[in-house]
Amino acid sequence: MQKRNRNEAEKKVIKMMIDAGVTQKMVAEHLDITPQAVNNRLKRGSVEPLIIAINELEEKLS
Repeated sequence: MQKRNRNEAEKKVIKMMIDAGVTQKMVAEHLDITPQAVNNRLKRGSVEPLIIAINELEEKLS
């Protein structure tokens, strides 16, 4: 099995999700998209909306 290389933006968002206690499904529901769409945005590097959603969810959970 080959190791997948992750870009820095993807690593940052995944770390933010873990630290905030937020799942990919929660982010998807907050943005009204599918969890697969969240995954695709991570892989493409289009992470700004994801970062905003994670911050909003983290604030809501606090």
